[in-house]
Amino acid sequence: MFVSKEEIKTHLYDYQVDQITDGDDTIVLSAIDTAVAEVKSYLANRYDTATIFAAEGSARSALIVEHVKVCAVWHLLILCNVDAIYERYEKAYERTIEYLKQVADGLLTPDLPYLQTSDGSPTGTIQLKSNKKFIHSF
Repeated sequence: MFVSKEEIKTHLYDYQVDQITDGDDTIVLSAIDTAVAEVKSYLANRYDTATIFAAEGSARSALIVEHVKVCAVWHLLILCNVDAIYERYEKAYERTIEYLKQVADGLLTPDLPYLQTSDGSPTGTIQLKSNKKFIHSF
């Protein structure tokens, strides 16, 4: 598992998690799995998600771990809002999704392994753009 239940403590207290889930760890694990799948969906076109999410301990990207935890907490709070500041978590979730969209669009480049072809070269997309046609009128 990429993020454990114990690591959620940085975002929600134990008693809050227990009240939301009624002590059922499968609900927490489901929220974490959903969060991992959600973050993967934004990274999958450009980055090697198998390598990213197979990492353990300090080898994991701290930034991706943080975004997974934010998404997992959001998926828990959808179930029940127990003694938590809903607006704070909603804004954190929206910032995470906005960040992931920018990564998916290539506007931001986190330090993550890129997808590679069979010969080991990185894959990617090339975008060719130009400015609008400029017309002089005299």
